[in-house]
Amino acid sequence: MNDNINIAIEKFMTLTEKISNSGKNPDKYGTDVDIYKSEIHIIKLIGDYANLHVSEIARKFGVTKGAISQTLKKLERKGLVRKYVDESNNTRLLVTLTDKGNKAYLCHETYHKVSDKGIYTYLEGLNEHELDTIITFIEKVSKMAERHI
Repeated sequence: MNDNINIAIEKFMTLTEKISNSGKNPDKYGTDVDIYKSEIHIIKLIGDYANLHVSEIARKFGVTKGAISQTLKKLERKGLVRKYVDESNNTRLLVTLTDKGNKAYLCHETYHKVSDKGIYTYLEGLNEHELDTIITFIEKVSKMAERHI
């Protein structure tokens, strides 16, 4: 196998381990409660897309509705989200951020704008073909990861 392929695979495996181990330490994200990585990413999704329903959140993360429901219960207890019945479909629950949840969302967004500026600058410097290659790679390794879970 090509040495560069081995290097790419090794770097990818190292990255996945770093990501896997990064979710263990909570942050407050400008609030008075501990918020774990998995929780802040749900908060981000809710902040990015107003009034999502529980099934939609589960679909976007590729997990079960039950798993999302459990995390949403924790976020509700922490005062970060609020669930309510969809007036257009009484069988669906919609989720929105509370003021505290919005504060965490904005703090998280600010953190990424500052700490991830280098990667955004790098991506902005790529041409369309290079970006398409990166997107294709991410999609392929995402599918690979699904097989290994």
